[in-house]
Amino acid sequence: MIGWTLLALVVVLVLFVLLSPLESLQWWVAKGEREVAETFDVVAPEPGLRTPARHYIVYLSGVGTIGGDELSGREEAWLQSLRDELPEARVVGDVFPYAVDNRGLRQRATVWLWGRLHRWRRKGRALFLPFIIELRNIAQVLVSADPRYGPTYNIGLAQELWRSLQRQGYVPGSGAPVTLVGFSGGAQVALGAGWYLSGLGVPVTVISVGGIFGDDPGLDRVRHLWHLSGSRDKLQHLGTVAFPGRWPTAPLSPWAKAKREGRVTTLDVGPMEHSGANGYLGRRAVGEDGRNHAEVTRDVVIRIVRGWTSPGVRGGPSST
Repeated sequence: MIGWTLLALVVVLVLFVLLSPLESLQWWVAKGEREVAETFDVVAPEPGLRTPARHYIVYLSGVGTIGGDELSGREEAWLQSLRDELPEARVVGDVFPYAVDNRGLRQRATVWLWGRLHRWRRKGRALFLPFIIELRNIAQVLVSADPRYGPTYNIGLAQELWRSLQRQGYVPGSGAPVTLVGFSGGAQVALGAGWYLSGLGVPVTVISVGGIFGDDPGLDRVRHLWHLSGSRDKLQHLGTVAFPGRWPTAPLSPWAKAKREGRVTTLDVGPMEHSGANGYLGRRAVGEDGRNHAEVTRDVVIRIVRGWTSPGVRGGPSST
């Protein structure tokens, strides 16, 4: 039984990888080319948010999410703690990173499938089937990193980020800095979209929270990439292994160039796992200073946003 289940998962994964570029290509054929000409037009801010903020932080969730409005309770609590500690910034978390048009998985014709898988996952049922959600989103991360299909995908995501920022009061041409915080696979799509946002003159910084990313051309334009690394997080190293542009044998890649220019910094944030209660946003494990993992991660993000002045975290900044 388990053997057949694993075989089914492999088949599903192969199908996702083969078919995943079609979503962004279909979007481009249907309306992408027309919308790109209007991609960076002005969108009215939401009522009550017309006063611009000094800084904007956009959170892009990991591959377990099913929609921009479907963040976990752990993520919502962490974002709220950022808002409380950073009153001068506006924290945004309403963009689904794994769709070119910001449609969550429960906003599609296949809502019955994704809704059921999500419920099974929350209840711990159906063995491996709920992981189809992760497999589907991982395939979109691979599309973002693919030099053939990535530009179409990433410009669509950048369009949605730009709309979200303006709804939250961002003024085009103001020069207000934007920090994209990408958790897990969200780091790759943050870099991909960052290329286009930076092209508008927006000062973009990317914070990777246990991120899995490649040598995206976005590294040529973002001001800095900060990678938060937990010592017990093994999944984060998949990016180093899977993308040849991050290997030492690729000295001319955007990754290698950004490292030489000092625009990549890795921070050891302690014994954190990739996800769950002991992950970067977890609140179960408490360190010697009395802070849990979510608080440590939050405080590092705050210090980066406000301008890094001294290490202050386990191990301090390390060059990579």
